[in-house]
Amino acid sequence: MLRACWILISLLFAADLQGTTISGFAAGFANQTPGFWGIEFQSGAPAERIASVVLKMPGPGFFDFDGVDNYQNQTAPIFDPASSLGLSAGQVFFSFTGEHPKVLRIRFAPDAFAPGDRLQFAADIDGLGSKVGGALGGYGGVQMTVALSDRRTGVANFRTDTEVASRATVDIAPSIVPEAGSTFWLLLGGGLILCALDTLLRISGLKASPHAGVAKPEAIKHALQGYRSRCLAA
Repeated sequence: MLRACWILISLLFAADLQGTTISGFAAGFANQTPGFWGIEFQSGAPAERIASVVLKMPGPGFFDFDGVDNYQNQTAPIFDPASSLGLSAGQVFFSFTGEHPKVLRIRFAPDAFAPGDRLQFAADIDGLGSKVGGALGGYGGVQMTVALSDRRTGVANFRTDTEVASRATVDIAPSIVPEAGSTFWLLLGGGLILCALDTLLRISGLKASPHAGVAKPEAIKHALQGYRSRCLAA
């Protein structure tokens, strides 16, 4: 019983201490592809959510939102419902400064961006000599910073995959302490109580053998009282 208790507790920690992986990518032509930019929540604990993502252009690169000769004459990023998964336009909020920003910030509604979801959108680029996705791996690559709802963060830079595609993978270490109110704490508390009771019965010599049956309630009560008396005497 005691061994089983500690195995249970170990499994609970292993299940909760799960790392998180988010992929960012750019594929196609920034001035033609509706879902040119993509952010995908590849893996993580079921309750985890992405709170925000920041994209910072490298070197001389910048986002082109001046509305002239860019993607659909855009003046802001355009959410692509056809290629996005698990998200709606009303759950995604873009912010930037000026017509040619180097930094694009993306916030998400609470509980919106869950594992398995994907955001894709159009945001034209300029200054890198090309509008193809592969250009975003140049000059050290676009920097992508991801913040989770529990405030853990991770950073990675885009790297060129092909002429028309770049990609970055952000790996975030698991949380050391599970969130308050999570099922983990309830299960852990139950496991610890079982382990403590099992240990107490062993100390009191009342642990049932495979052939002796289960100790009677009166005997368990007597053992608990005796154990309490010894603790007070110590």
